[in-house]
Amino acid sequence: MRTTLTYRTALLFFLPLIFMTELHQISHSVVHAFLARLDDPTLALAAFTVAFTFNTTLSGVISTGIQAGISFIHSRADFWRLYWFFFLMGLVPFVIIEWVAFTHWGDVLYGRLMGASPEVVKQARVASAVMGLWILPNNFRNLGFALCMVHRRTMLISYATVLRLGALAFFLWLFPFFLEGAVVGAAAMVSCMTVETVFVLRFSRRFYRALPAQSTEPPGTRELWRFSWPLMFVQITENGVTLILNFFLGRLVNPDLALASFGVVYGLVRVLLAPVRNLVQTAQALVYSETDVRVMMWFTFSVVSFFAGLVFVLFHDPVLRAWALVTVMGLPADVTAYITPAVQITFLVAIFWGYAAVFRGLLSAMRRTGVLAATAVVRFCMVVAVGSITLLLPGLNGAVVGVLAMTGAFWAETLLLCARLWRSRADTEPVFPQRDPAAPGPAH
Repeated sequence: MRTTLTYRTALLFFLPLIFMTELHQISHSVVHAFLARLDDPTLALAAFTVAFTFNTTLSGVISTGIQAGISFIHSRADFWRLYWFFFLMGLVPFVIIEWVAFTHWGDVLYGRLMGASPEVVKQARVASAVMGLWILPNNFRNLGFALCMVHRRTMLISYATVLRLGALAFFLWLFPFFLEGAVVGAAAMVSCMTVETVFVLRFSRRFYRALPAQSTEPPGTRELWRFSWPLMFVQITENGVTLILNFFLGRLVNPDLALASFGVVYGLVRVLLAPVRNLVQTAQALVYSETDVRVMMWFTFSVVSFFAGLVFVLFHDPVLRAWALVTVMGLPADVTAYITPAVQITFLVAIFWGYAAVFRGLLSAMRRTGVLAATAVVRFCMVVAVGSITLLLPGLNGAVVGVLAMTGAFWAETLLLCARLWRSRADTEPVFPQRDPAAPGPAH
């Protein structure tokens, strides 16, 4: 039987996910650094960026396979049931991506709407078509990740990410011999994800074989859809937040400085604070009782305090701030001065992002994901509301507006999820379904 959650178990589960998240961020930077060294780096970077943004926005729907796997894989039949469900879900963005890439709608999207040059559009269409293929291996990878998380072997996920980064470097060296421009980066991304998937499946196979052939209450298609569609909606809307903010920041007195500065701040937030979003999977995989909830909330407080304190000290200490912004990032004086007040309040993002993430995980463990769709709408409305201030006060600091919009969005989400969580725990029915009663206890 599964034992009560301890702080140590939560920590050992969470730490490898930090490593995984940071390596994923690094892998994107590695591609950018490589493309910047090609014969025509501006075209390659622009084409890869627009294609990558479009593909990740649509194909993010299959990433919910991790959370669905944690909740619903009780047998080998359930594994394949989820695989085919997300395979069919993934066909929708795959068809759209390939259709845009191979028809005149690619010119409309990348050229007319995004304003890219014909040369960039040409590369972006091919790169997008290639990147669309990552939906196929990622479906298997996500279910393999879910098996590792259920069995609390997240270190295997970190090993897979290290292998992915090494494979990425190899393919970036190999593909320029017969590919060009942004297509090199796209093909390398798909190839390294495939290598990562093979590794994950190889080492999660023993967890799969330990499952019974059939479960007593297999999830139906309607149940899977009811659980997954709010998570899919959250993924799509999250990727659109920066586009909405850019619309408002472009109307400030100095739009170029505002857009560039917020881009820098947003990049810093992603690198420094992205690990807190792993609290979603941590809470969903480890919490099985009210006692576990109390341990998880204490653990969340520790994680949030660490990351909030980290960015607070880093950006409030003049020496550390200068080291990070000037020495490491090489920012010019005007950008450094512009973003300083913004980075000094990023600790607020850490606080509310962390608690929003853990509440998402707890509600997913309860299979109460419907509210997540509502919070996505609330978060989107909050970003619009804060961004609209720039229309009245065009002299505002764009980087500060962006950080306040993100903080307000996560603050609103935290309040709404906390209220829903409180109501769910007051219900008379069991709060946490017996997702996997035969799973092993906390062993590392």
